[in-house]
Amino acid sequence: MRKSPLSKILLTFAIGAVAFGACKKDDPSFLTIPPVPDQSFVEEFDTVAKSFERGWVPINNSNPKGSSVWSQGGAPLPFFAPYSSNGTYAGFIAADYLSTSGTDDVISNWLISPVVMMQNGDKITFYTRTLLLPNAFTTGDSTDYGNNLEVCINTLNEGTNVGVANDPKDPAYNGATDRGDFSLVLTINPAIYNSGAQYWEYPWAHSNSGLYEPNSFPADWTKFEVIVSGLSSPRKGRFAFRYYTLDGGSNGNGSAVGIDQVTYTSKQ
Repeated sequence: MRKSPLSKILLTFAIGAVAFGACKKDDPSFLTIPPVPDQSFVEEFDTVAKSFERGWVPINNSNPKGSSVWSQGGAPLPFFAPYSSNGTYAGFIAADYLSTSGTDDVISNWLISPVVMMQNGDKITFYTRTLLLPNAFTTGDSTDYGNNLEVCINTLNEGTNVGVANDPKDPAYNGATDRGDFSLVLTINPAIYNSGAQYWEYPWAHSNSGLYEPNSFPADWTKFEVIVSGLSSPRKGRFAFRYYTLDGGSNGNGSAVGIDQVTYTSKQ
């Protein structure tokens, strides 16, 4: 007995549906990327040793390297009150001009985050401020002698390669390796080169409001924000703070910078 035309039509439709389903499964345009698990966290640095246990990595890459490391609010004594604190210690982390043993050399002291899964739209917020010291040149004033802090991101890998720090006016300087695997995403109070004096200068923060210099490093806790962007897909990486002050040291630029309440917020 011959099969009816209707049976042939139904069979053909079923085969076509299976074929379409297989193609749809293999076509990348139909693939659904699984959501990134929430990576959000807040780091108060109330106990720096515990922060390091949670995956924060300090690397003093200054040239020449000094004795100072990222420490508990400038331990053994705090430089200033923290922005926020949930513990009995200073409640923030800081690095100072003794990061280099030189008198006017390269301060490049890194504080690198734990590994996080980053995606476009993720947000990094933090509070920072500088330390004011007695102004050796002007009575009735305190100043920070100029500081710079960078925020950098490594989305190439999960490592902590921070490159080789040389003064940009040094022939040995290589911009491609200056930050290693990290890329600059934010700089606070970048250096200005004085070609006449052949010296790097920064706007100074002052306690005397009459000496105010625009764009100087904040002398009070101030919030900054970075938005992750430019990624083709979510990937694991790290972000970092770089205390980076050129011609810095005991007879040069720099005093100290503090960081508090770092918040990483995953895009929802």
